[in-house]
Amino acid sequence: MAQIDVIVSVIPAVVVLIPLLAAGGAMLADRYRPELRNYVVLAGAILPFLLIILSYPTVARGNVLYLFLDILPPTGMEFRVDILSIYMALLFGFFSVVLAVYSLGYFKDKEEGKVYFYFLMPVISGALGVVLSGNLFTLFLFFEFMSLMFFPLVAYKSTPEAYAAGLKFFFMTIIAGVAFFWAMVITYNVAGDLSFGQGGLISSASPLLLVAFICFLITFGIKAALVPLHFWMPDAYSAATSPAAALSSAIMLKTGVFGLIRVFHDIYGLSFIQEVGWNYILLTLAIVSIVYGSICAFAQDDFNRRLAYSGIAQVGYMLLGISLLTSQAMVGTVYHVMAHAFMKGCMFLCAGVIYVNTGKVKISEMRGIGMQMPVTMLAFTIAAVSAVGIPPFNIFVSKWHLGLGAFQAEMPLIIGVLLLSSILNAAYYFPISINAFLGCRELKNIERKKLRLQPLRMVPVLILAIGAFIFTIAPVNWPLSLARAVAQMFF
Repeated sequence: MAQIDVIVSVIPAVVVLIPLLAAGGAMLADRYRPELRNYVVLAGAILPFLLIILSYPTVARGNVLYLFLDILPPTGMEFRVDILSIYMALLFGFFSVVLAVYSLGYFKDKEEGKVYFYFLMPVISGALGVVLSGNLFTLFLFFEFMSLMFFPLVAYKSTPEAYAAGLKFFFMTIIAGVAFFWAMVITYNVAGDLSFGQGGLISSASPLLLVAFICFLITFGIKAALVPLHFWMPDAYSAATSPAAALSSAIMLKTGVFGLIRVFHDIYGLSFIQEVGWNYILLTLAIVSIVYGSICAFAQDDFNRRLAYSGIAQVGYMLLGISLLTSQAMVGTVYHVMAHAFMKGCMFLCAGVIYVNTGKVKISEMRGIGMQMPVTMLAFTIAAVSAVGIPPFNIFVSKWHLGLGAFQAEMPLIIGVLLLSSILNAAYYFPISINAFLGCRELKNIERKKLRLQPLRMVPVLILAIGAFIFTIAPVNWPLSLARAVAQMFF
């Protein structure tokens, strides 16, 4: 491992603090100066993203930004920004801006929408805190905070279905928190440390460490919707607003993937995991998630539920890459984090535009909707083609590297799972687009004035649709370069 220069910096703490201040500022603005609320929300999303961008050159040169706060014993709070952290923070920062803009358009002129932003900004703060954490204890604090702040967004519609989905998410969050706590206590008891960046803290196996490993899988598996811990997600996505579902899919789910990367490489260590073979537990569950999620998506007529089950399969790709323990598979995992965020984020935003304009949430009701909303459905189609993994779209690149990683691990049968999943993706996504453009063209019960393009909603949709392929046709695939740098750090 190359020599790393550690630079003390307050930037990670400031990045996490700004969205929290913005949440408080939005409350004050709504009370005293309502016309300023939107500007406060945008500032709370844009300023952290700018600080992350400014930090990127320093980290890209091989440095690590570090901050230790001697509070909350026994470990204190640590922030540590390495190449994996900056990659995830850039992604989260970008999508925070996109989703903030979209949410302002989604809740435009709706009084009930203002409370949404009081929870949106803390969720963003918590997610950024997770990926900027320097030890397991700090990650635990932000992980729990993020999850608790997302609970009101699941129940935000205040319908019986939303309350039920919110309670299910809340109880799963409690289970994840308890599992995380016990895993952390066991790790600290054995290793006496919880810090990242040391190439692993564990040197010898024990039954207690296996219990901790399973607890880690439960904790981050719940957040990443790993089968059989996935059952909160379809209900939550169906009951929540589309901006909240997009927030979870593009950002929050990825904290589960990030957590497992840290557990595999910074807590247990690559050589230890290879020796004991515990990665095969995750490998098996990841394959089950890929196949199960893809098959279940067929049965869903609710648009968001189909996207949710598809998301279970897509996150399965990322966890598969972690479990293969090869450098190419890690490249595929890290790149797929970005590719999935653009693809599935675009789909959820399209679902939101369709709902706001037509009130439709059932796929069976969307025949001919492409003639009414051609831009929205074209963006959805681009995302669908990306999901299948057709070049030059992003997900082709991630599946390619996952396939190479499978060969590295001497598991060529994994290629068959990836191909099967691609076929199933095409089978449940392409008919939506075909029926949207070639189905019936009835316009009854739809007010034509509602079908006009609304910039705050449509610009984010188009940005994410373009992002599904723009990196692969650029002279330099910048996210792929970063993904390779992350893999080099661990391998």
